[in-house]
Amino acid sequence: MNEKLYKWWYDNIESKFYNPMIKWIMLPFGGEAALRRKMIEPVSFGGGERIFEMCCGTGGATFFIAEKAGNTCEIIGMDLSSGQLRHAKKRQYSCPVQFIEGDVTRTPFQENSFDKVLITHAIHEMPREARLAVLTEAKRVLKHRGQVIVLELDNPPSIWLRMCIGLWFLYWLPGNFETPTRRDMLRHGLSNEVKESGFRDVKKYSAYRGIFQTVIGTK
Repeated sequence: MNEKLYKWWYDNIESKFYNPMIKWIMLPFGGEAALRRKMIEPVSFGGGERIFEMCCGTGGATFFIAEKAGNTCEIIGMDLSSGQLRHAKKRQYSCPVQFIEGDVTRTPFQENSFDKVLITHAIHEMPREARLAVLTEAKRVLKHRGQVIVLELDNPPSIWLRMCIGLWFLYWLPGNFETPTRRDMLRHGLSNEVKESGFRDVKKYSAYRGIFQTVIGTK
């Protein structure tokens, strides 16, 4: 899907249904709150950190990042879709949050601007060159020893679990534009691509029997 069509889809269609759809999809995992907290469980936040969330969407992950980071931190969320951001701005957060519309491969921030960069549930929608461009930009804006944290889908080892997840997440749906990019991400390995982008000490944390992964790398 090209960028203009992608933006139109999220601005005018996806943004209207995204939040209720996510609540429904996350029901088997204990609900949205339980899943999102589980995904950021491996992340340690320090007081007064400046945090950049790439592809923040409607602010679903942002809410729980702010909850864990605490009120002394600051979050800047960025997304390509103005429709998604309209919903994100309606939420109440536990720390100062600012939202910016834009392309996360070309952000307006200087080098060494953030303590942490989170990329939340979006990498699997991108072709490989875009994934690497986003990770490279994350590294550029991070401070020395800052961390990139990628929250993503994974490929569980059980074939029966893969079949169930495929049905539940609508992988089978004709025209699902995420299918080829998700498969490509899993084939290359998210941890490998984080390393390829120049991050060190890359660690992967699996959740829900390998259905989800949190990957953390250090600049």
